[in-house]
Amino acid sequence: MLKKNMREKSLFWMPIQPKAHLRAVSSTHAKPALMNADSSAQAHALVDLNQNATLRAYETRIKKGFDDLGLGNPTPHVYAQGFFDQFMALSNEFFTQDPLNGQAKNSAESQFRKAGFHAVGIAPCADGRLAHVISYILRLPYSSARRKAHAGALFDVSESVRNWVFVEHSRFREGKPNSAAEPTQYLKIAVYHYSKSDPHHQGCAAHGSDDAKAAQAALERLKDFRQAIENRFGCGASVQTLLIGLNTDDDSLKVHVPNAQGKTCLGRYVETQALYQQTLGMNATQAQAVIESALNACNEDRSSTAPQAAMKGLLAWLIGNNFSQIAYVKDYEQGQYADIGHAERFIGIGNGFEEVQLRNLTYYGFMDTIEEGAADIDVGIKIFKSIQLPKGLPIPVVIRCDYDGKVPGSRDRAQAKAIRLETALHARYPELSAKGQLISLCTLRDYSQAKPAERLKTTRPGHF
Repeated sequence: MLKKNMREKSLFWMPIQPKAHLRAVSSTHAKPALMNADSSAQAHALVDLNQNATLRAYETRIKKGFDDLGLGNPTPHVYAQGFFDQFMALSNEFFTQDPLNGQAKNSAESQFRKAGFHAVGIAPCADGRLAHVISYILRLPYSSARRKAHAGALFDVSESVRNWVFVEHSRFREGKPNSAAEPTQYLKIAVYHYSKSDPHHQGCAAHGSDDAKAAQAALERLKDFRQAIENRFGCGASVQTLLIGLNTDDDSLKVHVPNAQGKTCLGRYVETQALYQQTLGMNATQAQAVIESALNACNEDRSSTAPQAAMKGLLAWLIGNNFSQIAYVKDYEQGQYADIGHAERFIGIGNGFEEVQLRNLTYYGFMDTIEEGAADIDVGIKIFKSIQLPKGLPIPVVIRCDYDGKVPGSRDRAQAKAIRLETALHARYPELSAKGQLISLCTLRDYSQAKPAERLKTTRPGHF
């Protein structure tokens, strides 16, 4: 079992007294933790060490800013005010300064287009240990893929179909991101998770830490998504699906390799940690060749057809990207995270949250109403009762409702939705709310531009 004080062993729990209620999120990066002494000697040809250093500095600085707020036994009110100010500062920096270079999406989109995909949707579990799946684990610009998180990776099929319709309509009417005449597909990726070091306690809570159940459930959602498009529009072949498992101990992946027909089998996969070790010491060309060979052998060994050439190229690229994250954990976390369990700093509900690209910063649940997202938020509250309340700190919840600034009335509707979510949140947990142990912040954001979140003022108790 993970010890209760495991989070305190993290790099980000240092005995530094806060000078003010707000730790400024500045463009001056804190120094990253020292790498293992022999890391440079073991550098992998496909690993970007400079990018790793940049990402580490950002992670260290942002998490420290949030964690310092809990030092010195602050009153719940002071903690809440400082915490939400910190979030707003994070959002402002993320969109105005682009610290992760996530708005530079042309190269990634070119890779996807080369593989035959015009748009990508990623559905990870809402667990905070997967919040960095785009920018860190897969090393993609956040703007190159649509991310919607749900407990257990059980994404809303109907909502995903509506988004697919919007994407295809844009191709047909505007030729964006490409013309509907081009024979490209929409790629839907589901990411479940597991823990190799503590599989019965640190796996997916939504599936009772049952790895097989988590993988099967995510696969079924992918099948339902493709079938729904086939049933409704008669063009199921216009979408491709991909199933990925994440080992939250070290951020390595289990990539389930589709066959030539695009079908996925739970028993057919490659593990990036093994491939990383196998290709260590090779040059980049040799390493890529080994990865592609492993993808072919994976299917052949299980009497299945090899993946399509374009898909194989895409998987090889994503696996190579993940090698940098494997090295990141090896160099900065001694090969395994100290906080292998939940150690999130706040709960985020609603939609959006593109600015949250860090592991164990946010437990996030995509939802339009508290009722439909009950499973997500209940799991989150349960987790935070054990994280925050024992320290005498309230549970912070940030509500986000995005809107389209080009559509008349969109902001007003988003505002009304945010207020409804906040009201329903406090009504669902009346005891926590009455004791001041549940605090909330409503935010809006115009997703049509790279603009930071807007703070929405409401009058209800517990709002900041």
